[in-house]
Amino acid sequence: MSDFYLHCCNTHLYCFMKEQTYMPEVKVMTVATTLNSYLNNKACRYDMVEHPYSTTTAEAGTSSSIPLKKVAKAVVLHDQNRYLVAAIPAMNMLVLPEVERLIGCHAELATEPELKRLFGDCDVGAIPAVGQAYGLKVIWDDALKDEDDIYLEAGDHRHLLHLKKSQFMRLMKNNPHGEISCAPEELYDMSHLRMM
Repeated sequence: MSDFYLHCCNTHLYCFMKEQTYMPEVKVMTVATTLNSYLNNKACRYDMVEHPYSTTTAEAGTSSSIPLKKVAKAVVLHDQNRYLVAAIPAMNMLVLPEVERLIGCHAELATEPELKRLFGDCDVGAIPAVGQAYGLKVIWDDALKDEDDIYLEAGDHRHLLHLKKSQFMRLMKNNPHGEISCAPEELYDMSHLRMM
């Protein structure tokens, strides 16, 4: 009876065949609500790149055929008083002593429960590198200013947000920056430093 439905009109009962229609799959490009509001308030233009499900920012960039030097990943840190986001190229590792030198205090990685609390509308592992949208201080790597296009997590595991360099630099204006990351192959030269 699933292909039929009943209709009652006055005192007569009619039986009709359900119309078989094709419903195309609807693909929705998503961006975290908080991030979207922030970017709209800043009149920041962006577009979205859809990619296969990924669990890391580097994986998202790779599956989208985007050079990882153009993909900004967020490393969320905390000191005794606050949280901050370090925005670095997705292929790099954070050089924590450099971050600590720039912020003037000791910092550690935020825990997964802290990430869930701070970024409530984002999936863990898909945190946007624009932490100021969430009221967090941001420190960013100088290597990102060399790219004409910057991609960052949009808050889920299937989309990257694309910004032109001018838009990204406008968002990063007045935020501290420096050489706070390095390529993994450079780690052996810095083995005395703490990396993340």
